[in-house]
Order: sequence, then C-alpha cells, then structure tokens
Amino acid sequence: MAVIVQKYGGTSVGSLARIEAVADNIVETRRKGHQVVVVLSAMAGETNRLLSLATSIDKQPATRELDMLLASAEQVSISLLTIALIKRGFSAISLLAHQIGIHTDNSFGRARIKSVSSKRLLQALEQEQVVVVAGFQGQDDDQNVTTLGRGGSDTSAIAVAVALSAAECQIFTDVDGIYSADPRIEPLAHKIENIAFNEMLVMASLGAKVLQNRAVEYAMRHNMPIRVLSSFEPGQGTKVMNEDVLVAETKNLNPVTNIAHQKLEALVEIEGVEDHHTIASMFTLLGEAGIEIDMITCTLLNCCKYNVKFSVSRDNISQIDDILQKMTQKNGIRAIQYNDKVVKLSAVGIGMKSHSGIAGQFFTALTEENIKILLISTSEINISVLVDESFLTQGVLCLHRALCKTSDISH
Repeated sequence: MAVIVQKYGGTSVGSLARIEAVADNIVETRRKGHQVVVVLSAMAGETNRLLSLATSIDKQPATRELDMLLASAEQVSISLLTIALIKRGFSAISLLAHQIGIHTDNSFGRARIKSVSSKRLLQALEQEQVVVVAGFQGQDDDQNVTTLGRGGSDTSAIAVAVALSAAECQIFTDVDGIYSADPRIEPLAHKIENIAFNEMLVMASLGAKVLQNRAVEYAMRHNMPIRVLSSFEPGQGTKVMNEDVLVAETKNLNPVTNIAHQKLEALVEIEGVEDHHTIASMFTLLGEAGIEIDMITCTLLNCCKYNVKFSVSRDNISQIDDILQKMTQKNGIRAIQYNDKVVKLSAVGIGMKSHSGIAGQFFTALTEENIKILLISTSEINISVLVDESFLTQGVLCLHRALCKTSDISH
C-alpha cells in the first residue's frame, strides 16, 4: 500500500462545491488502496482578504502578527475538507503544521522548512485515517507561527512527502500539467509528460507559475517525484523526476522543453561606475537588502570607469534607488536609469547540454522578428534574454515555433 501525498491549491478549494469535489477525488484514491495525506492551501482569495484587513490597519504590519493572521486561512479549508470526508464515511483528521511538527526558521513571511516529523502522521495512517494538513505554515524554535511565502503549500506538501517516503507528491491545480509554453499565448503549446527536476527548477525561476521554485528545489534534493494534475478534470498530468531516470526512459530528447516568460521585470542601467571595488560594494549592499539580481552585464569604458546593467523584479526599484542614490552622492556612480517596461524570455531544456546550434536558432528567431535584445544570460540548460514588453507575445511564439518541435517531443 503506497503513501500518496496530494496537495490542492486555492482554486481547487475555492468554494464548498470544490471542496466536495476534492473530497470525492481523495475517496477515489483511498479506494484504490493508497494511504492518503492531503495538504491544503487557503480557499481562493482568503489570504488576500486577510492581508487587506491587516494593511487597512497598518500599511506595514508587524511580520510576526501577519504570519499569525494569514496562517488562520488554512485552518478553515482543512476543517471543511475533513468534515466532507467524514460525511462520506471515511476516518479523517485535520492537523495544523505545528501539530505534526513542520519546523522552520524564523524568517516571517518567507520561512524555510528545516525538518518535518513523521510520528503524528504515521500514527494517523496506521489508524487508517486520511490526514489533512495545513500548508503554507510552520513553527520556529520559539513556537511562533511562520508562513512560507506565496505558493508555500507546494513546499509543505513536498516536505511531508519526503518525511513519509511517499511514492510521489501530487500537486493538484487549475491546469492539467506543464506545457511547452503558456497556452494562453501559444495555442500550439503541448503538454509535457515528463520533465527533469533541474528543468522545472529553472522554469519556476524564469516565470512558470505552476510550481514554487522552493518546492522543486526540495523535491530535487530528496529525489521526491512530483506529479502536476488538474483538480477539475482527470488525466495523467506531468511528472517531474530525476534527470538520470528521465534521460534513460526517453528517446529522441528534444533539446528545448519549454519557452518561459517572466513579466514584471525591470532593467537598471548605471553609468560611470568608479571602479571594480564600487561594483563589488554595490552588489554587496543590494544583496544585504535582500534584493535578488538576475542578469548582469559590465562594460569597461576606459581604465577605471564601467557601465553596469542588471535586471531585477519591478517591486525592488524604489529600494534599489535608495541604495544607489546614496552611492551617487559619494561620487561612486555618475548616472542611473530605470526601465520597467521589459520582460524576460527563456528557452529551457536539459537536451541543450548535448545539442549544438540552439543559441544560433534562438537568436535567429528573435532577429527575424526584429526583436531587440537588451540583456542576455545563459547556463547549461537555458538561454534568457531581456526585451521590451511589447515583444512578449511575438517573442514567445517565434521561439516556441523555432525550438519546441512537437514531433520530436517524447517527454
């Protein structure tokens, strides 16, 4: 009898009717002979409602108290689902994160899971219970309630699955799998049957919203297979798995698996940076402020002056400007420009490691569409560019049709 961990997101439990449907799905899994642990998000819109209440009182609420408030939303959804399961004649119990021992650090609002105890979970499973666990939350060393950040229930589910050595972790959402591009932009996008952890991790960091990147990182570290499924329609979904297993099982691996895009990007251009020591100080200060830098280029103008460009999330612009203006006042920087009308386009695929010519096809596709490139970054399994946001749709379409050949896909 396999242990299956199932996670349902906010839209999957967005109403009482949806909760009843989720209960039916769990019952079906249980009747197949599996032991089931369910991890739930809050009902759709509930976290935003609570956040709005808090910010109506204080635009910057105390982070500890905000976590205490937001964590209450999952208590509602797990209780309602458990009631629905008991009504169907199944033994079930709802448990908050601290009750099963999901232990985190104390970074309120973005805590990281340090460990998960399996004792309470195993006791409940031995009693033939369906265990319904609150996602998105944990408890730190001082017994404070913590939350894991947006999409944190994915990480909760993966961590619980790892603690139980589950057969796989099933992530139920409002899409039926992972696609080669956003199907809302590219009608020819196809569903991917299997994808490697490292591909999925890169895709999550480059804008794919299906899975939280922390969750993929956790699963990859512990080799826990993930299956992305729709809670609205039946299907096999997409399995996220170890690269070695994927390559062994897959023939004719297509070099590019996915064309990802990331909106809400911004380009920062800094002219006349004094020297390389100033560059080091600048990125150190930005890092200490918790600002994640993405693509970077640095051009030497003469023996001691540099122009530096980098991309960041648009949300960070005001914070970055505060830091850079102070450096400007010290004559370390001559001028700063911001462009918040840009997007990032990326090609991702583990097959890129062993296939030459992908970069040429990538840039040729953009050139033929007269899409100007503002920044470039590459790795072993992805190529990313920053372009004007007006080229989003055109860029996704031309890259997908040049690089993601449906006939060659077997994963």
